[in-house]
Amino acid sequence: MCGAFLLLKDFNFLPSFMKKILPALLIVAVTFGCENNEPTVLNLPIPKSYSITKATSTIDIDGKADEADWANAEWTDHFIDIEGDIKPVPYYQTRMKMLWNEDFIYFYAELEEEHVWGDITQRDAVIFHNNDFEIFIRPNQFQPYYGEFEVNVLGTIWELFLARPYRRNGPVLDHWDINDQKVGIDVKGTVNDPSDTDKGWSVEWAVPIKPLTDVDRGTPFGKGSTWRINFSRVQWQHTITDGKYTRKLDDNGNRLPENNWVWTQQSAVDMHRPEHWGYLYFVGDANSEVNDDPYQNEYQLIYHLYRKQLDWLRDNESFTSDIRDLDGPDFIVNGMPLTASLAKTKLGFEITVHSDNGNLTLNQDGYLTISN
Repeated sequence: MCGAFLLLKDFNFLPSFMKKILPALLIVAVTFGCENNEPTVLNLPIPKSYSITKATSTIDIDGKADEADWANAEWTDHFIDIEGDIKPVPYYQTRMKMLWNEDFIYFYAELEEEHVWGDITQRDAVIFHNNDFEIFIRPNQFQPYYGEFEVNVLGTIWELFLARPYRRNGPVLDHWDINDQKVGIDVKGTVNDPSDTDKGWSVEWAVPIKPLTDVDRGTPFGKGSTWRINFSRVQWQHTITDGKYTRKLDDNGNRLPENNWVWTQQSAVDMHRPEHWGYLYFVGDANSEVNDDPYQNEYQLIYHLYRKQLDWLRDNESFTSDIRDLDGPDFIVNGMPLTASLAKTKLGFEITVHSDNGNLTLNQDGYLTISN
């Protein structure tokens, strides 16, 4: 309610002509001088989650995942288009499992494929110029840094460490090599043979825990840890020339765009939005109880506002300090009422989302804190 209504309590002291016109003036003031306080309603996708169980025996990295621990591990859903349900279902299926112990996190992925091919053999080359499988790991969802891992059917790998996402000009350590990792590939068919039809290929991958926890500044790791993670499959349309596979071109000689299939949707053709990655809950066994992150709605709202702030910077060449420019301050996110505030700082900005769970504050570089 606007402050002008306070005058309605008593205006008998005014001249008679003012008494006659005052109600009309107040209606005009309310109509043109007051803001619409209706909250902005948002339905923001909540990422999927996976409870990763602990391996009880040695895992042989051969691409086959035939150990008992793998048989007991849960499959993920089949992969979807990176943009979500607004795009068609992928024409090849992809799914995967995960395990962990104190030394490694293990991944096993199955990829349907009628023509298995690859030609990149140099480590740290741009592997997604072939069909590939990719892992994105963020060991601390309150920090901006993360690792990216890619592999093709030849077992050629590429690891990258990103101090923060590309959208904030994050520096990329292209030669961040984790030398103790192990990759096994199993092909159900033949590689680089266009004369036959294949069934697909599988990846078994062991990534050492320590390099990931080291970049997390020594945060304790083990049962009860929560990481953010997602997976991508890059799939190109191909053509066969002189018995060799190449990526397909259109009539103008331009390369056709790749397909991007993922475990949990990114809502954009961009894997570098870590807020959309899934929740990875480390447990002991399949019977362990898991409590979902209580800040899921707050988390999605604060990054929604973060992206809108970056859009504002792009369009206006400066950050805004007014939360109303980002459709705030009041929101209803997936049915949950939330309030947000915004402040400019010397280095950029801070967005805060207020809820009964606590306050989340995010700065321009992606550092997130929680306070009561």
